[in-house]
Formats: sequence, structure tokens, C-alpha cells
Amino acid sequence: MKVIILTIASAAAVGMLVASVFNVNSDGDSTSRHRRLGFLSQKVLYDPKTTVIKPPLEYLWNGKNIYYQTALATDPTPDKVTRHSYQTMYGRFLLPYYHQNPKMKMLEIGLGCNMNYGPGASVSLYKTLFPEAELWEAEFVEKCVRQYQGTEMMKGINALTGDQGDYGTLDAWISKSGGNFDVVIDDGGHQNCQIWNSFMKLWPAVKPGGLYFIEDMEVARHDKKRKAQAPCDSNVIVPEKLKEMFDVLIYEEFGQQRSESDIEFIFCQADACVLGKKLDADPASVWWNKHKA
Repeated sequence: MKVIILTIASAAAVGMLVASVFNVNSDGDSTSRHRRLGFLSQKVLYDPKTTVIKPPLEYLWNGKNIYYQTALATDPTPDKVTRHSYQTMYGRFLLPYYHQNPKMKMLEIGLGCNMNYGPGASVSLYKTLFPEAELWEAEFVEKCVRQYQGTEMMKGINALTGDQGDYGTLDAWISKSGGNFDVVIDDGGHQNCQIWNSFMKLWPAVKPGGLYFIEDMEVARHDKKRKAQAPCDSNVIVPEKLKEMFDVLIYEEFGQQRSESDIEFIFCQADACVLGKKLDADPASVWWNKHKA
């Protein structure tokens, strides 16, 4: 009898949980119908009758596949899921972040003007996945941006141009965009100094709790990717710099630096990493000042 009672009680509890998560109302409507690309509807994000943010459960356990399948359906398909497997980090971190922050402000470096399939592949993907986000695209080839400005591809996209390795350019990007990014994605020139100079300027412009993605680091040790660009020198290898940050997070002898650091986590996969910023990040942290050199 006790087993039966517990089973019924458990079933009732599960039923209440499912009703809460999927927002089943008195009319029998349920957001569980939002599957696959259906998760894009803002109706699944927030129920004004409660304070619970309710992304569909599939988005929590199947984000990698959702990102992958959506990218494959994009024409042209970005190399993020063909040559690379970036659905791993974007499915695990970026998609859930968006569904908690649908008005997120995101900057990607690299419109793709030098890609063999042409520019804008990732832009098309982001418009599908993040329809409510404020999207910024930075590109080195200004002529290419001018060519596509005003086209359907760039509709709703805020454009920035210039060299991501130049501090003056980066300052101008922050000034024009207003900074305060939820997300930064570096898919730009892949020179170590371009990546590092961008990080040193743009990481402080990321909101507490925000994300910073760095792609294509598999080429970091190639001689042609080690061109000096002040204040960065040719000895800088970005994955090695990230390892220094990783040590601070892991080893107890760095306890003081860890407490001063504004980095909450570093997640790396094949070719790429994502850094998460602490919610209580202090922009004037001692750790940050020590790493500016």
C-alpha cells in the first residue's frame, strides 16, 4: 500500500512539475508543442502569470543538436558545423544564455567576407536562432561591408569595420556600439595578436555573467599566425595565455588571484574556448590589471 501511495504521490509531483515547466493552462494549451525550431517562439520564454523562465526542456539537453541542425539548414552552411564542431560550445552555452536573455547584445568579429562561400552565413544562422537579439558584426574588409549594407542579409545587423588587432579601432567599436555586450564571438583574423588585443579590449566590455567565445585556435602555433601587433608581441600564443588563466582557476596556490579574477569558468573543445564572466565581476580587479601588460 505504501508503495502505491508513494507512486501516486510521485506521479502527482511529476505532473505538477511538467505542468509548470510546459505552462499547461486551463485551456489545455502547452508550450511543449514548441519542438526543434519551435523553440524560437518567445511564448516559451516567460509566462507573465509566474516568475519562472521556462525554456523547453529539449533546449537544455539537446542544444547541441538544435544548433547543429539549424546550421545545416542555413544556406550557405557556416563552417562552424562542417569544418569545426562548434555546436558543442554554442549548444551548451550560447543557446541557453539567449533563452534567459532574449534581448541579448552580441558582437561577432568576422562577417566572413573572405570565406569561399561568401559573407553572412553566421548572420543568417543568428537571425534564425536569436530573433530578438541585438546583433553586431565587425569585419576587416570595409568594401565588402559597404557592398552588402542595405541587402536582406544585413537587415537588422549593426556593422563595424576595421582591424580587430588595433586598439584605436577596438575603442571606436566600443564607442559606436555602446559596449556592454552579453556575448562576444571572435571568428576574425585568427592572428594571435588580433585575438589577444581584441580580448584585452573587449572582455572588459562584456557584461557580468556574459560569454566570450574564441574560435579557430588550432592554428595558433603556426608561424604565419604570430605576427606582432603592439602592444602584443610575436611570443604571444593565445591558448598559452588561456592556460595561465586556467591555472588560476584550478590551483590552490593562486587563491588570491582567483578571488580577484573576473573569470568564472573556461570551457574548451576542439579548436575553440568560451570564457564566462562572474556575475559579481569587478572591472578594476587586481587580476585584470596584472594581465594588461
